[in-house]
Amino acid sequence: MRNRIVQIIFIILIGLVSVKHSFAIEPAIVLSPKKVGPGDIMTVTVKNASGPVEGSFNGKHLYFNPAKNGYKAVVGIDLKTDPGTYPLNLTMDGRTLARNVVIARKKYPVQKLTLPEDMVVLSPENEARADREQRKMAAIWPLDSPRIWQGSFMDPLPGKTPGTPFGVRRIINNIPKNPHTGVDITAEEGEPVKAPNDGVAILVEEQFYSGNSVVLDHGQGIYTMFFHLSMVNVKYGQAVRKGDVIAFVGSTGRSTGAHLHWGVRVQEAKVDPLALIKLRLE
Repeated sequence: MRNRIVQIIFIILIGLVSVKHSFAIEPAIVLSPKKVGPGDIMTVTVKNASGPVEGSFNGKHLYFNPAKNGYKAVVGIDLKTDPGTYPLNLTMDGRTLARNVVIARKKYPVQKLTLPEDMVVLSPENEARADREQRKMAAIWPLDSPRIWQGSFMDPLPGKTPGTPFGVRRIINNIPKNPHTGVDITAEEGEPVKAPNDGVAILVEEQFYSGNSVVLDHGQGIYTMFFHLSMVNVKYGQAVRKGDVIAFVGSTGRSTGAHLHWGVRVQEAKVDPLALIKLRLE
C-alpha cells in the first residue's frame, strides 16, 4: 500500500513538472526600430530569458545588459553597410536562436562646397601628418571594453540645432569626399560641451583636421568624439560623469566657423549621434 502511494505521488509530481514546462513562456526577440539602414542604431531586446544572453550581429560581439523583462544590446549599423540581410545569433538558456536582420537602403543628401585650395589639397607634410593621425584614431576602437555608461545618453550641447547632418556626401571644389561621419552643431565660441554619459578620455590632443579633439570611451564598444574645440577641460585617462563639462566650442583645425563636430562609434560602426540620444536605455 505504501509503495502504491509513493508511486502515485511520483506520478503527480512528474505531471506538475510537465504542466509547468508546457506553460513556460518562450523568449521573445524584439528589434527596434523595425526598419534600419546604414548609420542607424538598433536595439535587440530579449524578453523572458531566464539567464544571461550572449550574441553577435554580422560576426561582431554584442553586449547584453539586464533590462525590463529581459536583456538588451545596442547595435551599430555602419554608414558604409550595403543593403541586404545580415545574421543575428543569440545564445540563451542553453540553446541558440538565429534571426535575419534586413538592412534597408538609406539615402543621404549631397552637399557641394567651395573652399580655399589649401584647405582641400594638402602639402606632402600635412598629408603625412593627417595620415598618421587617422591611423592613430582608427587604432583606439577595441571590441571588448567593459561597460562604463549608465542610463540614456544626453545631448552634449543641449538646446542647439544641428547644422550639417550625419551622412551627408560632400563634394568640395568638385572633388568627391568621404561622407560626413558626425553631426556639426553650430554654437558660439566658448560654449560648454558636456559629456553625454559616464566615460574615460582616451584621446586628448590637437590634430590637423579636427583641431583640439577629445574622444570618450563609454564601454562596451561605445565611443563619442568632439572636434574643433577652443579649449579642453579633461586630461588623457580622466574619468568623467554624465553632464561634466569636458571642453568648449571652437573653430580649431580645418574649420570655417565656430561649431562642434560630434561623432559616435558603436562597435566600430560609424553611426548617427542623434540616434544615440534617442535611445531609452536602463
